[in-house]
Amino acid sequence: MRKLVCALLALMMLVGCHQAKESVQEQTANHTASMDSFDDSYYKIVKFEDSELREDFYLDYGSSTDFASIGRGLQILSTPYFSTNNHYMSEGQYLKLAMQKEMVSRSSQYSLQPKKGTVIENVENPTMLQNIQEQDYYVKSGDKYTLKGLSFALILEPRKSDNSRLDSAMSDGAIKSYGKECIEKFYKVIRSADEFEKIKNLPILITVYQAADTTTDPTSGRYILKSYCQKELGEISTLNQRTVLFASEQATKYDKATASAFDTVKTSLKNAATEAAGFVGEARYIDDEIQSMVIKAHLNVKTSTELMYLTSIIADGIESKFSDDFNVKVLVYSQDDVEAIIIKDKGDSVKSYFMN
Repeated sequence: MRKLVCALLALMMLVGCHQAKESVQEQTANHTASMDSFDDSYYKIVKFEDSELREDFYLDYGSSTDFASIGRGLQILSTPYFSTNNHYMSEGQYLKLAMQKEMVSRSSQYSLQPKKGTVIENVENPTMLQNIQEQDYYVKSGDKYTLKGLSFALILEPRKSDNSRLDSAMSDGAIKSYGKECIEKFYKVIRSADEFEKIKNLPILITVYQAADTTTDPTSGRYILKSYCQKELGEISTLNQRTVLFASEQATKYDKATASAFDTVKTSLKNAATEAAGFVGEARYIDDEIQSMVIKAHLNVKTSTELMYLTSIIADGIESKFSDDFNVKVLVYSQDDVEAIIIKDKGDSVKSYFMN
């Protein structure tokens, strides 16, 4: 029975990363790689062409906490609409760089910026939209991938008309109000622009991400709005969702208690390990409450006894230091292979499973 449970757990963790050639909406894979996960919010990845938006996005957010929060958060928000059970995700293929620049520009017919002459909280002609990100979702049949839907993140980061930083932060209310307007404008462009003719009738999730205010709190970035559109604008609903990396400055500021518990377990592991050990977590928050955490522990062990010992150190730490209010999953690696899994469901005790 134990072997059967372990086999099922291993099967649940296997996901693929596929290389493909682009046609229009149906595409064919020609190369595969693999990754491991034990969280149903992760997609199998299919690789087509590189997104034209990648370079600008990296230049804008590559050195900030928003870099990970935007992409990972958009995946999580997409899961209710494009299930990870049967959908593959790819980098965005349909919003091209030229169109993105038109949307960010104030002078374009497709502009998502406030009209010239607009004043928001004493800021004349503010620049509200800084960037846009896209993720695409496919279903596989044989060796073909068919596009089934798309998700977009409209990244709002209010600045002056010349794109310099504001003297004081714009209120959350003003940003949210403009975010709703921005969603409406964006979907109108999707429905009307020739560039989106091939996708305009597909399900499209549009979200608004409020970038971190680096002058006051560089860890404050979060998703604030979403609208799921199916041939017409969907209801615009409010969000308060974050993805937080542990250990990090963001984690310490946002959730001091959990960050302290994480650091304690990490320190115990490092003190017990003969060789270097890695311990990295990713937590999901909704309305400022932690929902779940997935941890990857990378060990350099030489014997099965050493593996079991270090796994028990982690499990004991999770049991004694973490609260019972959220789900925790730990993938324990030896070199590149998953050798053990530690699970602590909300309200339950820790359970450990070894793969051999």
